[in-house]
Amino acid sequence: MRRLTLLAVAVLVAVVPVTVAGAGINASVTGVDVTPSGPAPGETVTFTPTVRNLQSSSDSLEIRAIALRRAGGGGITEYTRVRNVGTITPGSEIQVPLTHTFETAGTRDMRVFVYAYNPNASETVQLRYPVSVSVRERHPQLDIKANDSVAGVPSSGTVTVANGLDTNVSNAEITVSGDGVTMLEERTVVATLGPGETVTAPFRFRPESEGPHELEATLSYTIAGDTERTVTRSKTIRSEGLREGVVLDATGVGSGGDRALAVDVINQGNAPIEDVVVTAASDSATFRQAIVREVEPGSSERVRLNATLSEPRANVTVETRYEVGTAERRATATAELRSAPGTIGLTGLSVTREGGVVQVTGSASNLGMTEANSVVLSVVPADGVEPAAPNKDYFVGTVPASDFVSFDLTARTDGNVTSVPVEVSYLVDGDRKRRTVQVNVGSADTSQNGTPTDQRSSSGLLPVAAVGAVALLIVGGILVRRYQRGDDDEDL
Repeated sequence: MRRLTLLAVAVLVAVVPVTVAGAGINASVTGVDVTPSGPAPGETVTFTPTVRNLQSSSDSLEIRAIALRRAGGGGITEYTRVRNVGTITPGSEIQVPLTHTFETAGTRDMRVFVYAYNPNASETVQLRYPVSVSVRERHPQLDIKANDSVAGVPSSGTVTVANGLDTNVSNAEITVSGDGVTMLEERTVVATLGPGETVTAPFRFRPESEGPHELEATLSYTIAGDTERTVTRSKTIRSEGLREGVVLDATGVGSGGDRALAVDVINQGNAPIEDVVVTAASDSATFRQAIVREVEPGSSERVRLNATLSEPRANVTVETRYEVGTAERRATATAELRSAPGTIGLTGLSVTREGGVVQVTGSASNLGMTEANSVVLSVVPADGVEPAAPNKDYFVGTVPASDFVSFDLTARTDGNVTSVPVEVSYLVDGDRKRRTVQVNVGSADTSQNGTPTDQRSSSGLLPVAAVGAVALLIVGGILVRRYQRGDDDEDL
């Protein structure tokens, strides 16, 4: 309560000039300008008193010294003094700046003392003027945030500056330093930051060891009146030890001639890996490489390595080179890539039937990407079906990839047989493949095990019946005609 009373008095006195009248002298301190009005600890404060020799004075006033002292308290505490200021004539004034820095916060009640002399009257003159200033910890607010860090690996963070002052902040320079860390990006400059505005400054650093590290952010800035200020904030971070773990998983993908390796780069470590290059090598294939900028810890990235195979099968070594922190590392894996193997299917089937003899023609088509060798097609004996000359079986031989060879098979059927079993046998990569296809001989335009066909009538009975019907019609017509002619002959 006592402090509040004193401040109120100081403010009241500050607006009333202290005038001293002597023989021939009428002078006063008309005011004291304080810049900045709300200084921070450690900031230089300028007190500029105005000393006026009034027009009513008959003598000049010689200013020998002006001092700034603490008001009240035991003893005399003088903050600063300026000597040999000069002489002011009647009707003129002089302004003299006094500077001082207060290291701690708080309110300071002071007085400006003017020590003067009237040489005409050999008289000393003393003027006094009260002044008060409040030193406060008022700076823009700083907030430091840093990502999880790993020893030896670059990490990042931000410093957020919020200007809570009632004036602009200009020439703001934000710097970050650290104990036991190497700064990779530490400085940001902002031209102006208005009241209530916020700015975020990024920084990058690399901890040199595992354990705690202290980061310190410093804001240097200027406020109105070209007053320079500095404020710092600190934050302790903890860095983990580097844990590496990169795994490759490669599988063959694609079809036909478009074969490739799909490679998953899996980062099981606690630090991101960068500049990832994935390659593959084989004696039986060539591959393109792939590049990935970054793989975060606990995640994976898939790349595709297009392949050109010179053999049906390729044993592949997959390798990735990458950077983690300041070190270069590599990981490898093995995989097998095969081209689409030769597969024989029966296409373009045509079936004719005369009596009990069925003739099957068509194409042995290679639906794969490797050649099929020693291709043999055979009629398989079954109930009501027997292989028949001249083509009980048919040796096709070699069918190149994506090509076909025609064939011709003959079978004898007995009873109500609707299909003829045909065995397809061939060699692919040294392995003998066999399968049996049921060729429909009872209907047209059907499908054989998923293979499109172009069959004609398979029974052969319909054309014969049609011919017989036509013959019967012709014979019947002749008989009728002869019968009619016979009646005529008899009439004649």
